[in-house]
Amino acid sequence: MMQTFQTKNPMFRETILSHLERQEFMKSIHATLTSIELGTVIAEIPLQQMHQQQIGLVHGGVTATIADIAAGFAGFTLVGPDEHTVTAEIKVSYLRPARGVLLRAIGTVLKQGTSMHFCQAHVYCIDGDGQEQLIAHATTTMAIIKPQQIGVL
Repeated sequence: MMQTFQTKNPMFRETILSHLERQEFMKSIHATLTSIELGTVIAEIPLQQMHQQQIGLVHGGVTATIADIAAGFAGFTLVGPDEHTVTAEIKVSYLRPARGVLLRAIGTVLKQGTSMHFCQAHVYCIDGDGQEQLIAHATTTMAIIKPQQIGVL
């Protein structure tokens, strides 16, 4: 059964794009959002040597980061214009080692809440021939916050 999501911000795409301009960490690892839909976000990282650990595989931290980005912004599509999502909990299951040219995470909201969204992300690694392989699955809890209430922004 498909869940019907309700956004509190019909301008969620524009809001997310404006927030990305201040996401310095995402810029530093070359992460981008390639699709922003209600309850679903796709994030990608073109893989470089800086994303590898000592034996040439994609670093687990990079995999966890892209899962967090995709799931977090999927949850963000459902919050109000004065609200944000922050990761309250994340669990990443690494399914296989990754080596390739592109990392792609598809983040989706599993359950929309009023104070938290429950989300997931599937992370794929794409090789030079365009073959993709599922390398990780993450589940997250995204807390909904109002930054001005906690002295941020």
